[in-house]
Amino acid sequence: MTEDNDSTDGVRFTRRSLLAGLGTIGVAGAGAGLGTTALFSDGESFADNQLSAGALNLRVTVDNIAHSTTTVRDNTEISPKDTADGEAVTITVSDLKPGDWLVLEWNPEVIANPGYVRVTSVDEDFANTEGRTPDSETDTDAPGDLGDALLSTVWASYDDLSGGISRGDLEWLDPTTDKAETDLPAWERPDLDGVTDSGAHYTTMNEAHEVYRSGVLLRDESGEPLAVGTNSDAAWFYQLLELPIRVGNDVQGDEVSFTLRFDAEQTRNNATPFDGA
Repeated sequence: MTEDNDSTDGVRFTRRSLLAGLGTIGVAGAGAGLGTTALFSDGESFADNQLSAGALNLRVTVDNIAHSTTTVRDNTEISPKDTADGEAVTITVSDLKPGDWLVLEWNPEVIANPGYVRVTSVDEDFANTEGRTPDSETDTDAPGDLGDALLSTVWASYDDLSGGISRGDLEWLDPTTDKAETDLPAWERPDLDGVTDSGAHYTTMNEAHEVYRSGVLLRDESGEPLAVGTNSDAAWFYQLLELPIRVGNDVQGDEVSFTLRFDAEQTRNNATPFDGA
């Protein structure tokens, strides 16, 4: 259900109403021999009938729940009030240094009715901006280099991990941000290219955008569309942003900006959510 309302009006004849009509005809025929005509009549009504369409309300909260240093925590700003409910949320992380990391917790909630949720990285809002650097040998050609260096990896969980976690607590690596699609149970330290010892390949910001620009449907561990909301499992998604320690000077002063859009559709009578996305 995507905020569309639909209603159908109809008339139904019941067995009771048809028999009542026949009874009236029989009484009128019997009375005709007495020279009188008596038409029995009765009327009943059901007043104030209403048909109402159900509601579906998507709300998304995001919070910075873990970070490599207090400086990264203090340099991360989320507004307004960590909640997207009909308005945009802006996340600003400034002054990232090689080796810095933070974990964002995304919690989509579908209120009133369960729904399927799709996440899209808005194409026109994704940008790499080249920054100023004091090093004359550094690459200063546009676009910026941070999108090719900053790792953006997604884990999913049915457990709320916001009570203080580290990277080692992350599990259920989402295949959308694992280029090798390796069954990795938990976080491993990646090299400069985002590759781990087990062969997993964490995506960069640019690579993640290429996957999410056409929309990604949230799925459960078995790969089925995930029903989020009333009488269904809650879902928390953890996005690890990490700048590898040996990234070099090319990213100095560079910026990456992006917008994530969350959309919901009803689960009931919906065999192909978002037309099979």
